[in-house]
Amino acid sequence: MRGVALGGLGLAATQILAACGASTAGTTSAAGGSGALPAHPKWRFVFVNHVTTNPFFVPTQYGIEDACNLLGLSYEWTGSANSQVTDMVNAIETAVAGKADGIATTIIDPVAFNKPIADALAAGIPVVAYNADAPASSHNKRMAYIGQDLFTSGQMMGQRILQLVPKGSHVGLFIATPGTLNIQPRIDGAVAAIKAAGNPITYDVVATGALVEQELSRIDSYYLGHKDVKGLFAVDAGSTQGVAQVMQKYNLPSQGVHGGGFDLLPVTLQMIQQ
Repeated sequence: MRGVALGGLGLAATQILAACGASTAGTTSAAGGSGALPAHPKWRFVFVNHVTTNPFFVPTQYGIEDACNLLGLSYEWTGSANSQVTDMVNAIETAVAGKADGIATTIIDPVAFNKPIADALAAGIPVVAYNADAPASSHNKRMAYIGQDLFTSGQMMGQRILQLVPKGSHVGLFIATPGTLNIQPRIDGAVAAIKAAGNPITYDVVATGALVEQELSRIDSYYLGHKDVKGLFAVDAGSTQGVAQVMQKYNLPSQGVHGGGFDLLPVTLQMIQQ
């Protein structure tokens, strides 16, 4: 998992490095990092995240640390603990005022990040998005996006659900924070796939919250009130873990109930192994 994170966030660091004027060929960094980089200052990159304490992003932070050690950089991990856009915007503005050398952020709102990112670019600070991107219609000026096509991945989940559950079934679809661009496109894609197939199944979309413990409680409560469901599916790490825990708690696979989701946490891996 740490190696995967290094690949993605190493790419983010490389994107910002390129924008700072460095190339990936040359001599070893003067800042002490190993690898084929020309001499450069010890640049400070600020990573603005929407759920800074969520365990899903622990590997991300490992990847950032590894990339910084490799490239001779320093970083700051900041943002919001519970997907508060204002906290994230404030963090970007603070990074600009503090003259960060580069910023990477999850763009979870279609318009709120436009101005702070434009201000950063105007100040000569490169900005890239990761994990969540602004839609093209927002005209956000971020320089690059490192991440998945979330709508397409949601469509693929919807198609898989239709393969798993019988026609006429009812399923629960769980999302931590509806409306945020890191996960809403996945729900939209899943629903689009169900509709494109002629609505052969029915579904509920259930908000579970930004905290892992909260997500489990809401999924458990949903199942107890909807024991006729044939599937429980989630679009975020915490809800996916909650689905796995509820599936195990009530031995739902033996009752013909299917479950699935996105993103990995240690508990989810344990549930899969069991």
